[in-house]
Amino acid sequence: TFSRAMATSLCVLSSLLPRARVCPSRRTRAMTRGRVSVSVSAAGPSYDASSYRVLSFEDSYDIAEMLKTAEVRMGHHEQRWSSENAVEVMRGFGRIDVLLLDFYLPPVTGLAVLQQVNEAVLAGLLERPKFVLGMSSVSSCNNRLIAAGADKGFVKWDIGDWEGWAREGR
Repeated sequence: TFSRAMATSLCVLSSLLPRARVCPSRRTRAMTRGRVSVSVSAAGPSYDASSYRVLSFEDSYDIAEMLKTAEVRMGHHEQRWSSENAVEVMRGFGRIDVLLLDFYLPPVTGLAVLQQVNEAVLAGLLERPKFVLGMSSVSSCNNRLIAAGADKGFVKWDIGDWEGWAREGR
């Protein structure tokens, strides 16, 4: 089994690796009642990345076009242009491999959506997406999303740079 000592060691190691998030946030650890799951994104996409089911909440930019321009391969993508009924939308979407959240999103922020997702996961109403990626042009907003449990934060027009995506021709 995965011990706390091993988790602590990975957290220390992950702080030395660029663009890797191995150490879950305190809130995430509390939400999972101390169970730690580890995924190292610095190693690149997982074997199933080309079949990812992606749900994005973004009100200004066409995420599908941005990902296409970045030559990202995925199984299915849907975009919601507002955060209205976000948890219900997620439940209706089914399995979510990648959840993309804009920070400034009407009618509630991506941070509020992530908090609602965390609560729904705790209540057993929703399975946590494999990856939650925050998107904002303001780095402090991305940091707030990460602190609330997002796995990574990006300036939104760089979302295609995430190392976890499968790429065309690769």
